[in-house]
Amino acid sequence: MIRLALLLCAAYVSAYQPDGRFARRGFIKSGFAAASTFALSTPAPSRAFDGGVGGLGKTKPETGVVFRNADLSSDASSAAGTASDLTNELLAPDGTPAIVAFDAPWPVLKSSTGVESRDLQNAEAAFLQVAVAPKGAKAAELKKEFFFTTIFGSKGKYGAYGQPIDIKVKRVADYSDSREGYGLYTASFTTFTPGGRESERKIYITTAIVGNGVFMLITGSTAPRFRKQEASLRNIAESFSCVAAPKSSLRSS
Repeated sequence: MIRLALLLCAAYVSAYQPDGRFARRGFIKSGFAAASTFALSTPAPSRAFDGGVGGLGKTKPETGVVFRNADLSSDASSAAGTASDLTNELLAPDGTPAIVAFDAPWPVLKSSTGVESRDLQNAEAAFLQVAVAPKGAKAAELKKEFFFTTIFGSKGKYGAYGQPIDIKVKRVADYSDSREGYGLYTASFTTFTPGGRESERKIYITTAIVGNGVFMLITGSTAPRFRKQEASLRNIAESFSCVAAPKSSLRSS
């Protein structure tokens, strides 16, 4: 602001003519130029960084995660290679509370808009996402188009540098048949790096419906590492639990 004031003062002085008359048009022109210079040279305020998968990409991807009470959520990081039960109380889009948990073998990175457990040395990660459930949908019978617009949407974690391509989603029938109320899917797709290069990925998607929300645990890695870590990633996917929270007289935050 001080710099802008000095620029405007300079414009005011320069607007005077040699005979002492004040040139209003000259002042407006010079003042506008000074203000423009100030605006162009003033840095824009920074935004909180959440990033896409792996911590890269746009700020604050849209995961649909809303905490009922963030202060009561578990966010302790687990020791490397040791699964730790990560529990959070989240809200469905219609406000229905749900207790969501999964085994997190990597450090937990929690923000105001999401919960993620990420291997800081490799590409493996697991994170939560919530979206409005299609009318009449069941967790084990979600259509691929639902995932295209949620997990693989341009505003999601995988869309940091462009919407994913070559997306293939498949239901894991043996899991869905053995665990009522849950669905398990695999998905292969291609994302883009900051330099525009393609990166093939594969993930597990575990789903459950509470209220009008589909609660999802997404865990996976790059395609080559997924093949090596598939058993571990499957265990994480199968650890997912999502149930309606007990009714409480406490006000949600």
